[in-house]
Amino acid sequence: MKQSLIGSSYGKLKKVNTVCATIGGIVLLFITFSIFVDVFMRYVFGKPTIWITEVSTYLFLYVIYLATAYALQEGTHIKVTFFLDFFGKKSQRVIDLITQIMAIAFTVVLLWQTSAMTWVAIKGKWTTPTMLNVPFAIIHGVMVLGSFLLLLSFICTTILYFTGEEKERAGAA
Repeated sequence: MKQSLIGSSYGKLKKVNTVCATIGGIVLLFITFSIFVDVFMRYVFGKPTIWITEVSTYLFLYVIYLATAYALQEGTHIKVTFFLDFFGKKSQRVIDLITQIMAIAFTVVLLWQTSAMTWVAIKGKWTTPTMLNVPFAIIHGVMVLGSFLLLLSFICTTILYFTGEEKERAGAA
């Protein structure tokens, strides 16, 4: 069966999501290792680092936002499905459609707000009020990227599910 334009585009998006999630995993390893080093420095030498806590906090946003679209495509988002068991297949599809539309609407608002916040940070040349003085645009930018990938993934999974190209409810929120 020939794949639709949405199906082939979603295949490419899945690869991008996988790369982003892999980067998020590497960042998580770095955070874990750096916190271990900080704890070691603090309790063994009595000299904690001054940057690890701040950097780890900012990098945690990268872990979350780089992996969210991947979690959606793999169907590992948190879902409450016991409620669906009370309904027939046709009703389940209607509930899935309503859920998908609500998730898309939420993601649109998330993308809009993170974009606005990032734009204000870029225009104002905002930086963190700490010693590292990190530009907020770098911190907020990943939220825009992650929200955008999540929105595209929601749209693709919804279209593919309701056109019958994707048989399972992988994208149902």
